[in-house]
Amino acid sequence: MLTHLTISNIVLIKSLSLTMAGGLTALTGETGAGKSILLDSLGLALGARAESGLLRKGADQGIVTAAFDLPYNHHVFQILKGHDIEGGDLILRRSVTSDGRSKAFINDRPVSVALLKEIGEHLVDIHGQFETHGLMDSKQHGDLLDEFGGLKSDVSRVKAAWKKWRAAKKALSDHIAAMEKAKEDEEYLTACVEELRIINPQKGEEDDLLIKRQALQNKESILQGLNEAHASLEKDKGANDWLYRAIHALEKMADKSEDTVDPLIKRLDENLSSLRDVAADIELTAYNLSAEDENLECVDDRIHELRAAARKHNCLVDQLPEFLENMCAELQGIHDDDKQLGVLQAAVKETSGVYENLAIALSDKRMGCAGKLSNSVQVELPDLKLGNAVFRVAVDRRETPSDTGYDDIKFLIKTNAGSPEGELGKIASGGELSRIMLALKVVLSNTSPVPVMVFDEVDSGIGGATADAVGERLLRMADQSQILVVTHSPQVAAKANNHWVVSKADQDDGLTETTVTAIIDEDERVDEIARMVAGANLTDEARAAAKVLRNAA
Repeated sequence: MLTHLTISNIVLIKSLSLTMAGGLTALTGETGAGKSILLDSLGLALGARAESGLLRKGADQGIVTAAFDLPYNHHVFQILKGHDIEGGDLILRRSVTSDGRSKAFINDRPVSVALLKEIGEHLVDIHGQFETHGLMDSKQHGDLLDEFGGLKSDVSRVKAAWKKWRAAKKALSDHIAAMEKAKEDEEYLTACVEELRIINPQKGEEDDLLIKRQALQNKESILQGLNEAHASLEKDKGANDWLYRAIHALEKMADKSEDTVDPLIKRLDENLSSLRDVAADIELTAYNLSAEDENLECVDDRIHELRAAARKHNCLVDQLPEFLENMCAELQGIHDDDKQLGVLQAAVKETSGVYENLAIALSDKRMGCAGKLSNSVQVELPDLKLGNAVFRVAVDRRETPSDTGYDDIKFLIKTNAGSPEGELGKIASGGELSRIMLALKVVLSNTSPVPVMVFDEVDSGIGGATADAVGERLLRMADQSQILVVTHSPQVAAKANNHWVVSKADQDDGLTETTVTAIIDEDERVDEIARMVAGANLTDEARAAAKVLRNAA
């Protein structure tokens, strides 16, 4: 419920702080006293459009703060959680400056006016005599019927099925589009695959070729070095020849000093043998290098071939094997198109069937609930001086589905016998509309998630028993929601749990100021209701009539 409303520098209100109570609260006062300013101020806190004209004359800034006490599981806390705003007490604040700019706050956190308005729509339903929003909006009629019938879980299942169906249809259309494009490119893909298969690129091949190329570029100098090394060991007067001569010289004197010379000869033999092995290895290495069938030209041609293919396909050489694999997969996908197409078509058929079954079941339930809602509203109309009116909730199945099912739901009214039936917002006059809307709100109040309802002169143009019926219905609604009503009807004011009087007076500064006074004393309430009955001159007869109304309440 709305617990506090604080207003500063808005139109005729200089400073006002109201502590709200539950039940039915009546706001009365002379025409022009400023009752509607209270509602405009509340609307400002709920995200209504801010204009510089709302600012009190001479003020730089106007501020409205509305505080609410809500159940911990109220829907608005889920919305606020999505914006990182903590729950608990809920305080909406709006400021407007002389240049028309405004700022919005929720729990002292700056927010967009759009978020403030979204939250406000879940908290307060303001209905004025000539206002065309809320129940007037045919787009909301489906939601209201679903609320009345307790069909929200059914609607959620339909929406989930719709989402899956849409996703399956998109997957199918995306696949068909991809396959059509792929088939257009099939000839090109086939040629590319054949070309790359002939080239047969390997992962890391370019790096290996560059290493081999460097080795081939050094091949001549390596062979020359190997040949020179072999010649230094094996040619006449080479290292091996000198070792052989040294051994031969020592052998000549071996018989003269065996113990000294033989070890030397042995060591020279070992070295000669090792050098001959090295010379053989050098010779073999040079032979193998000379015998290699690859040459620099072949390696350069291979590198050029790979790089040309990479440029053609706009990728790196090392990515060519993966590119070939992907193109092969695309071709295979084209060849497997019928199989995959069948799977996706089956998914569309299955999800469509689930959606259709749920949507039809929901539609059947809506039709049943529509009759109950129509009858419930119809019962309220005679007492509201609308005995000839016929109210009907129309549920028409359309061919085009949506996320809420197949139904177009509208509230229709026929105000008089023989008159045409039409949409609620288009067919009824202002006075009729207010009473029809009241009947709707009475019936829907048990299921409405909005905790606060405000009525601005819903009793305009009526009196007597009809006004009494309006008051009785507002009081009945107050069992479920907090109700605020701006009224000129003594019958309505008499039934209120709480009574405020709105008045205005000229101030010393030359400006007019609106004030609001809560009437607690019963005699004061009787006097205010008597004023509403008879005007400024309070007579005993008017007080007696007021007491009758209070006792009847």
